[in-house]
Amino acid sequence: MRHNKLVIAAVAACIVLSAATIDAQSWKRGLGKLKQGVEQVTRQSKPNTTRQSGDVQVPEWHEERAQKRTSGLPSSVDTVVNHLRYRLRPDKRYAEFMGVDDYLFQETEVVEILGFVNFKGVRCSVTEINSEALKGETAHTLVIPSSVKEIGPYAFAYMNNLKSVKVPSSVRTIKRGAFAGCTNLSSITIEPGVTLIEGTAFAGTAITSITLPNTVKDLQTYAFSECKKLTTVKFPVGIKKISENLFEGCESITSVVVPSTVTEIGSSAYSGCKRLSSVTLPEGLLKIGDGAFMRTPITKLVIPSTVVEMGTWAFFCPKLTSVTLPARFNDPMVLVDIFDNSASKLFGTSQATLLQGFTFK
Repeated sequence: MRHNKLVIAAVAACIVLSAATIDAQSWKRGLGKLKQGVEQVTRQSKPNTTRQSGDVQVPEWHEERAQKRTSGLPSSVDTVVNHLRYRLRPDKRYAEFMGVDDYLFQETEVVEILGFVNFKGVRCSVTEINSEALKGETAHTLVIPSSVKEIGPYAFAYMNNLKSVKVPSSVRTIKRGAFAGCTNLSSITIEPGVTLIEGTAFAGTAITSITLPNTVKDLQTYAFSECKKLTTVKFPVGIKKISENLFEGCESITSVVVPSTVTEIGSSAYSGCKRLSSVTLPEGLLKIGDGAFMRTPITKLVIPSTVVEMGTWAFFCPKLTSVTLPARFNDPMVLVDIFDNSASKLFGTSQATLLQGFTFK
């Protein structure tokens, strides 16, 4: 309506001008006002200019169109595709993989999770695997799409026929117990992208080696505990802490070289590693937690000069005969707590302390 009024006004102005005589200055003023009116009409009739959205310039009229498309849609819709259940969030444009329906085949060997599901023209990307989604299922092969960002708690736990799995680079979080108890899972590939691996995520699996990408910043307790066939671990660059019980009960580990960036080894980190006979600790290490290497067959040990704290029974090692450690730990009573049950002789007689097997620096 406003546009029409301006046009009518402009036409009326031209009619008046045809019958009137005006000076040059008035003529210029009239043209200026007419130009302003046309520019105003043009701005109002065009779509608005673009607005910054992340790193992409998104026209506002595109966003309005997207909002119209999702307006009126339900916030949650459950659907089944090829016996696999999904919970769609059309208003948010994402979906969760929930698991299998009640009639899923008993003989299925391959589960391939979809990357997206459409609902009334809205594409819902599958970004989450729900907790216990396939817990205890019998599939041999699992395909996780590159749309997934989070694998939920116990999502694939106790899938005892599962032999290998690839975690795509889109995944940022592997929640607690995600693959726990998969007793035949011998090969795990974690692509760069994952930042958090929660506790017991791969506990009790049959993996023999694991390479953790440099994107991993938080490796939580028990993540690889009781992996009895695990022999080799490649840590991410820059790791600061080996968490509590991280490799507890990993019976096949024979040697450990702790990365130079590590400042703390948590309680029971390598407890019960029955074949662990060689440990190299870096200068820069500050703390060794309670029972960190308890019940391991270590025979010789050099404690870095930077270490300021060692927990009770940190080296409760029956075969340990030679220890070199900082002079600050020369109190026999302190050493009893740390090295009790080792073959090193702490006390010779009631009159004298021999500290046999201990060297101070």
